[in-house]
Amino acid sequence: MSFFYLATVKGDMPVHLLETVVTKRLEYLNALIKSQENAYNEYVVEGSVYDVVGHYMLCIVAILEGREEFTQLVIRGEGILFRRRLKALSAYDLRSFAKKILRVIRKLRSEVYFLTPLKLLCQHLMLRDMAHHICSVCCDNCSLHSFKVNFKHCLAFVAKRQVILRNGSAQIPCSKWKVYLVQLFNTNLKHRLYETDLASLRNDPRITELLRKVGKDSSPLNRHNISILKSEEIDATSRWFPPCMLNLHQHLRRKHRLTHDQRFYYSLFLKDLGMPVEEAVIFWRTEYQQVPNGKSTCCHNWAKDEKKFVYGIRHMYGLEGGRKGYSCRSCHQIQNSDTTYSEGGCPFKSFDDNKMEQILNIPKTNPLLSQIRELKSQEKYTLACMKYLQNKLLNKSSRNMHCESINFNFTPVKYYIALTNSMTEIVNEV
Repeated sequence: MSFFYLATVKGDMPVHLLETVVTKRLEYLNALIKSQENAYNEYVVEGSVYDVVGHYMLCIVAILEGREEFTQLVIRGEGILFRRRLKALSAYDLRSFAKKILRVIRKLRSEVYFLTPLKLLCQHLMLRDMAHHICSVCCDNCSLHSFKVNFKHCLAFVAKRQVILRNGSAQIPCSKWKVYLVQLFNTNLKHRLYETDLASLRNDPRITELLRKVGKDSSPLNRHNISILKSEEIDATSRWFPPCMLNLHQHLRRKHRLTHDQRFYYSLFLKDLGMPVEEAVIFWRTEYQQVPNGKSTCCHNWAKDEKKFVYGIRHMYGLEGGRKGYSCRSCHQIQNSDTTYSEGGCPFKSFDDNKMEQILNIPKTNPLLSQIRELKSQEKYTLACMKYLQNKLLNKSSRNMHCESINFNFTPVKYYIALTNSMTEIVNEV
C-alpha cells in the first residue's frame, strides 16, 4: 500500500477499533502541526492497514462534519506527514513508491485531471538512475533531468518562474520533482475532501457516533490552530470575501444595520474565519452604536439592546442556550433563503444584472461577465460563483484550481479559504 492514498482497502473492522484508529491519527496529526515530537503510534505506521483506514475515515469525518477549520486541519496535518515520509525515502524506497502508484493508477476507473502529471512523474522516479540522482546527487538548482506537463498542472511553479514554458508546456526540473509530488498529494487530498458526496452515510448510526466522538475531541484542536481575525482587520480582509459576504459587509459599513437573517449569516461567516466571540462583540457594538444611515427594517441599537445582542452573539458561538456550535451557511442555504425584505442573498441569484455587476466589479467588455450571465440564466448560481473565483485565482497567477474540486457543499468560507490560500500558501520545499 502507498501513502499517496489513491486506493482504499477492503475488509471488516470492529467499530470500536475504527474509532481508535481515527482518534489516534487525529492526535498524531495535531502533534505534527504543533511541531511536537511524536511517540511511536501503531495506527500511523506507513503503508499499514490502520494507516490507510485512518486516512480515509478522517477524510469521511471531515466531509460529513462540514467545518472548514476541521478540513483545513486535516489538509495541513496530512501534508506535513506526507512531506516527512517523502524525505525519509531512500532511492530504492522511492522507486518502490513510484511503482506502487503506477500500479494503482492502472486499476483506477476514473480519470482525474491530476493523475496524468502524477503518472509522468512516477514513470521517471521508478528508474534506478533517476531515483538515485534525486535522493543522492540532485541539489536545489539542478536541472540535469526534466519532464514536460501542461502549464495548468503546475501553476505554483509558473507563478514563481521556476519552470521553463514552451508552447503551453512546462519543463519541470529534477530539483522540483519532490516538491511537485507534494503538490500533487495536496491536490489529490483536496479533490477527495471537496469532490466526494457522502450524503448516504449521514444516517448510518456507526458513522454518526464516530462523528460525535471525533468532533468532540477535535474542537479544541481546531480552534487552537486557526488564525484570529480581529474586528479592525475586517475592512482589509474583505477584499478576499465572496460576493455575497462582501455585499453584506459594504452594506453594513454604509447603513450600519443589517436585517436579522443577514446579520446571522454574516456573523457566522466571520466566526468561521476565526473571529473570537470577544472581537465579534466589539465589531457589532461599533456598528450598532452608530445612527442608521437611511431607512432600515432593523430598528435595534446597542444602547437599548446590548444584552440581547451579546446573548445572541454568544449563542452563535455555543456559549449560551443549547450551546450548539453553529457554522457558516452553505451557498445552497443562502440561495434558498427569503431575501424579499433584506439586503442580502446570493448576488448570482437574488440581484438583477446591474446590481450583480456592481458588486462583482467586472468590466462590461470582459468575456467572463457574459459567461456568468449565461450560468445565471441557467440557474447555476454556485457554478457562476466558482467561475468568478477561478478567474480571480488565474488573474493572480495562483495555483491550479478546478471548479470541479469544490462543487460539493460550497460555502462562503470555502471561497475565502481557496482565494487566500492561492495568494499565500505555496507548498513548503521538501
